[in-house]
Amino acid sequence: MVILVILAVFFVPARIIRVEDEKAISFQQERLSQMTREQIYHARVFYKKTIYARHLLLRILRIISHIFLIITAILFVGALSIQFGLLFNLVPVGMTRLWALSQSDGSRNLLLILASIVGSFGVMTWWYQYSRLLALIEDDSHRPEDLLWTSPTILQRQKECYLFMLVMFLMVVYGFTFLAVTNGIPSSVTPYYLPKIFF
Repeated sequence: MVILVILAVFFVPARIIRVEDEKAISFQQERLSQMTREQIYHARVFYKKTIYARHLLLRILRIISHIFLIITAILFVGALSIQFGLLFNLVPVGMTRLWALSQSDGSRNLLLILASIVGSFGVMTWWYQYSRLLALIEDDSHRPEDLLWTSPTILQRQKECYLFMLVMFLMVVYGFTFLAVTNGIPSSVTPYYLPKIFF
C-alpha cells in the first residue's frame, strides 16, 4: 500500500505536466492551423534541444544532473536490496565476502548516505539548469505565435510539479536514510520483515 502511494505521488504530477504540455500544443495549433499536433510537439522538442546545443554549460549541467540522479537511484535500490535480502539469493555458494556484504547494516547505511548526498547534488543541479532553460525560452519566445511560447500559468504549474517531485524524491531517500542510521527499521539480517508492512 505504501509503495502504491509513493508511486502515485510521482505519477500524478508527471501526468499534470503532460496535460499542461497538451494545453500548450492546443494553444499553438489554434494559431498555426497548418501544422499538426505532432509537428508542433516535435518542433517544440527540437527548439529546446537547440537551446541546449547553444549553451554548453547548460547542457553539461543537464547531463551531470541526470548522472547524479541515476547513481542515486542505483545506490537506493542497492540499499533496499540489502534490506530485503534480495542480494542473498543472488550470491553464489562459497562467496562469503559477498554474503557478508549482502547482510550488512553498515553497507546498507553507507549506500543510503551516499544516495542522500549524491541525490542532493543531482536535484540542485537539475533544478538550476531547468530554471535557466525556462529563462532562455522566455527570452527566445516573446509572442504567442512563437512555437516555444507557453502560457506563464502553464509554466508555473509545470515548475511546481517538477519541484514537488524533486522534493518527494529527496524525502523518500532522506527518510529511509534517517530510519536506517537511527535503527528505525529492522536489521538487514531479518530482511523479510519490511515487505509484510509495505504490503
